[in-house]
Amino acid sequence: MDIGPGNCLIDKWIRVNSDNKFDENGDIARAGKIDRFILEQIIDSFYYNDISKKKSLDTNDFNITFAKGLSLEDGAATITELTADIISKKLTDKNIYVCGGGRKNKFLIDSIQNKIKGKILQIDKLGIDGSYIESQAFAYLAIRSYLKLPISFPETTGCMKACTGGEIVKNY
Repeated sequence: MDIGPGNCLIDKWIRVNSDNKFDENGDIARAGKIDRFILEQIIDSFYYNDISKKKSLDTNDFNITFAKGLSLEDGAATITELTADIISKKLTDKNIYVCGGGRKNKFLIDSIQNKIKGKILQIDKLGIDGSYIESQAFAYLAIRSYLKLPISFPETTGCMKACTGGEIVKNY
């Protein structure tokens, strides 16, 4: 289940404000201070907006302009805390497995873990390489689309009816 921006907003912040591509282990955010005033405003705005009620969120549903003017570290800390807040609100009390690049952001994972009752576990512990799960999922969805089988369902994304990923058109 993809329930929030994951590392995308954090990565964008780091790329826009430094020469780094991402916040390795969350060290930049850990060195910063969360701006609670800005954080509360953006959280209130997010939950007041209809976007928070969507079952599936996309990175385009978010932006990082609210952190403008903060230092690299403080912006990373504040954006990480926002991300942790959004993700933790969608989790149950059960244990979850994480995959993708965000699983390596220790500061983000610790922030989420502090907000939930269940345990966050690395999918790698199951013998599954967490770096490739997303690409494998997209391959699975592509095959389902090729076979004209649905990939989106009302129960998971809130769409009106089960639907395919579109139509594959051959260009000859």
